[in-house]
Amino acid sequence: MYVYKRRRRTWPMVVFHVMGAVGAPLLVLGMAYGGATYAVDGGPGSSVFLGNALVVAAFLLAFSTGFLLDPDHPFQPFVAIVTSVLLAGSVLAVAAKVDDETLRTRGESTGCRVLDVDRQEHTTTYTDSNGVTHTSTRVDYKHELRCAARRPDSMTLDKKYADQGEHINVTYDPRGRIDPKPTDRLERGSVWHTLALVLPPVVIGLRLLVLLAAALDRRR
Repeated sequence: MYVYKRRRRTWPMVVFHVMGAVGAPLLVLGMAYGGATYAVDGGPGSSVFLGNALVVAAFLLAFSTGFLLDPDHPFQPFVAIVTSVLLAGSVLAVAAKVDDETLRTRGESTGCRVLDVDRQEHTTTYTDSNGVTHTSTRVDYKHELRCAARRPDSMTLDKKYADQGEHINVTYDPRGRIDPKPTDRLERGSVWHTLALVLPPVVIGLRLLVLLAAALDRRR
């Protein structure tokens, strides 16, 4: 049976845990922002690969930063898991926000006619450590387009946006680094924008709270 013991902390250890609660999330988010920005704004074509690779690295790193917290509090493992998942979501939100803001800034809008809508199913299967097989399916809708600007020629979304024969406005990236989006949807913004602003303070706040709780518990 696990026995919870209080241990005395030195100032270097306190600083280390505070950096784990504040500095590590900021580092991960900085990696995500820098990678996403380099992918859409970088000079050579390789910048797309390198930028996206940095975003992936930030996403994976997010799952380990929660365990830099003070292990003296019994809630620490739970907070570490929850905040690590939220931080990983923050990485995706920041990358999506960079894409949308860049598309708003340099994107060009054009009128398009929908030639066809192809519903595509993508099935992923994996087996967990217990030998149980899990299957998940993602559905995309590829809209074939004929646009006044002669591009883009297609647009893939997670939902069907228009039917065959309809006319829509689409914003595309002249540099071809960001997937095109419906102009009105881009103007409205997405839930990723909200998550990019809300999740990071939540992650840092929860981690600081568990550090404070551990400190108060030791003083009793």
